[in-house]
Amino acid sequence: MAQGRETPPGYDWEDSSIPAEPAPLTLPDHHHGPTGGRPGRDPDPHVEDPRPADGGSAEEPSSPFDDFEDTGPFGAPSFTYDPQAAPGDSRPRRGTLPAWAIVAIAVVQATALVATVALVLGGIERMAAPDPDAPVAAPSTEEETEPSSEASPEREPGTVTDSAGREVTDGTGGYADPATVGEHTVSWTAWTDGAIGVTALEVDLAATAPGADGQDVVQDGYRLVLATYEVRYDGPGQLAPAEELWLTGESDRTYFPDIAEGLVDDPMKHIDPLQGGETARFRSAFLVPEEEIETFHLGVETFSGEILYFATP
Repeated sequence: MAQGRETPPGYDWEDSSIPAEPAPLTLPDHHHGPTGGRPGRDPDPHVEDPRPADGGSAEEPSSPFDDFEDTGPFGAPSFTYDPQAAPGDSRPRRGTLPAWAIVAIAVVQATALVATVALVLGGIERMAAPDPDAPVAAPSTEEETEPSSEASPEREPGTVTDSAGREVTDGTGGYADPATVGEHTVSWTAWTDGAIGVTALEVDLAATAPGADGQDVVQDGYRLVLATYEVRYDGPGQLAPAEELWLTGESDRTYFPDIAEGLVDDPMKHIDPLQGGETARFRSAFLVPEEEIETFHLGVETFSGEILYFATP
């Protein structure tokens, strides 16, 4: 069996001294002393005690911390801050608005929003609304109308006169009843408030290309048609025929443009502007298929006038 350590020889238990318990630590006073010194320090003997000799309490000097109820560690002041108002002050804190002002702002914003929406909706409605001044199309009918040779309201009707200068009013000049080459003259009112007239003098339905020395250079199955016109202008100032006239050819099946430019030496575009009472001659050229030559007509029109036709022999 293990034994504890033996007492060393010469060791006296009774004479040994046991360390005494430590004395309790006295904490410093956390409150101001009677002389206003720092906490936990003896009063300054050179500072007079402001308290009366009879032991009564004298009014202590005011301190900026007197209004605080609590004291923090080691005598530091402890306080809380009321964010709404200072003690004894009934005024609202800075930066806040009364309730009526907040309500007024909300009402103004709501009114502005309603007005903006009303403006937007009104603009959309005006854009989508039909134009009251726009023409209304007539109701369609099931019956199809026959093509009419009468002039449309947008185009000014032309005038047809015979070789004696008399106006022809029996419908001559329409596609179904064309004017006669060498006999009739067709005319319209020009933009100068004058009148421009055109007479078809002759038509060659089997022409050869000018400058080809009589050789037929036209492709098989086609005819080169050359027409000779005379144009006259009556009115103030002057007028260039190429600025007013449009020359065409037309059959029952096809519309033909004038190809005289670059082919003949006297196309209409080479005519100088005409003074009142002046005349000039020019030629037009058309390339027409053989099978359409029987219904081929010469057509003449102005920028704002209806088209009038000449029959080909």
